[in-house]
Amino acid sequence: MPEFAPEEYRALRQAIASRSHLRIGLALAGFIAWVAMLATTVLALPIPVAAVLPLMVLVATFEAIRPLHFGAERIGRYLQVFYEEGEHGGDGPLEAPAWERSAMRFGASVPGAAGHPLFVPLFAVATAVNFLAVILPGPLAIEIGWMAVPHAAFVVWLIRADRAMRTQRETDLARFRELKETTKARR
Repeated sequence: MPEFAPEEYRALRQAIASRSHLRIGLALAGFIAWVAMLATTVLALPIPVAAVLPLMVLVATFEAIRPLHFGAERIGRYLQVFYEEGEHGGDGPLEAPAWERSAMRFGASVPGAAGHPLFVPLFAVATAVNFLAVILPGPLAIEIGWMAVPHAAFVVWLIRADRAMRTQRETDLARFRELKETTKARR
């Protein structure tokens, strides 16, 4: 194993931690910006179509958070396969790191212990609250129908992202194990 392996391991664990902290900070900042935009829209621009403005803040916030989480998970699966599932009795090149395996086992036995990593329930509730900016000005039925479309589309996107997140670990583990075997076969 290359001598830079301990440094790579530490750098990748740091990348996971950094992405996790950034994800939480972005979520908080995004929800604060959304509340400000929603209040401004309801008070200063009380027309149903204006509800798209705060909705776009929610969408942008979610789209900033989503790749951070997916990337951190992918790095974690890389570490699990290439460092924790090593050739020396199950240990990788370091002295038996086991964070990724332990976290997966712990998470499976205590679902929901840490909240939702993509904040999907919060985004769904915020989307429903955002629809108040459509309802409060007293819109026509057609306006309600048209404005329900982007709100519903975002909720569908949240559901799809949640489903993808729930299958990512197994998919990434399988792919990294395949890559590891392919690399071994070429040597």
